[in-house]
Amino acid sequence: MKELVQKFYKYTLDYLKSLNWIILLGIAAFCIVLAIINNVRVSDDKSVDWIGTQDVMEKPADIL
Repeated sequence: MKELVQKFYKYTLDYLKSLNWIILLGIAAFCIVLAIINNVRVSDDKSVDWIGTQDVMEKPADIL
């Protein structure tokens, strides 16, 4: 059983080393940029709130 775990660990490590990490990180960064652009582009009712943002001013409906 220990040999099987070691073999699995070795194959997994070899597979992770074979990946082109620069390309994968570039694709992830590109997806994040596209998500931000899409969030800015759509109307406010379809836009999602940014993480950690707060309302700076009260909305007119909240005042009345």
